[in-house]
Amino acid sequence: MSTRKILISCEHADHIIPSMYASFFNEANGDLTSHKGFDPGSFDLAKYTARNLDVPLYYQKVSRLLIEMNRSLNTPDLFSKYSTVLAEKDKRLLEQKYYHPYRNEIEGKISEWVEEGHSVLHLSFHTFTPSLNGLERLVDIGILCDENIESELKFSEQWKEQLSIIFPSLLVMINMPYNGADDGFTTYLRTKFPQTSYLGIELEVNQKYIQQPIWSDIKKGLVQSLA
Repeated sequence: MSTRKILISCEHADHIIPSMYASFFNEANGDLTSHKGFDPGSFDLAKYTARNLDVPLYYQKVSRLLIEMNRSLNTPDLFSKYSTVLAEKDKRLLEQKYYHPYRNEIEGKISEWVEEGHSVLHLSFHTFTPSLNGLERLVDIGILCDENIESELKFSEQWKEQLSIIFPSLLVMINMPYNGADDGFTTYLRTKFPQTSYLGIELEVNQKYIQQPIWSDIKKGLVQSLA
């Protein structure tokens, strides 16, 4: 009998820079520890949810400023202003050492489950800065999907409804503050698996709540809404 399998990923879990690349980031301290270097709180959310749902968790702790796990190859955002100065051979080495192993492991697990006849729900956990370019973002929790895929939109609407019931004071929106059909890991994976077998959903939580008492409630509420 086929079942729905769930896996969780966290592409921006930390802001680690391996020592061999440290010299390129001497002036990047502020960026590394900000939303530019990683997604603060995302790993905490992902770990808690994966543990309580008893599902696999995949994460990358190397900073997105070294190489961006949530972008396709040959896109301008793959390397930041700090790492784009690396020689081409060093960029290929970064891809071979960090990018491909991380993404291939997740794609391999999904492929394994699909071949066994299961459908897969892939939840990619992220957080976002409360303001960007001087504009405040009003959304509190974002659920990102491809709205042209009926199964993803239906799941997102149902999840939004559950979260809105659990958190009546929070604004939960679909495809805010980003569009789930834009370039990203889930967008790539949609091209590899049939819509009947793979749902790629990104979760975005506002970072302004990380140091607030409600953060613990958000973690518990995410598990409750998915359970």
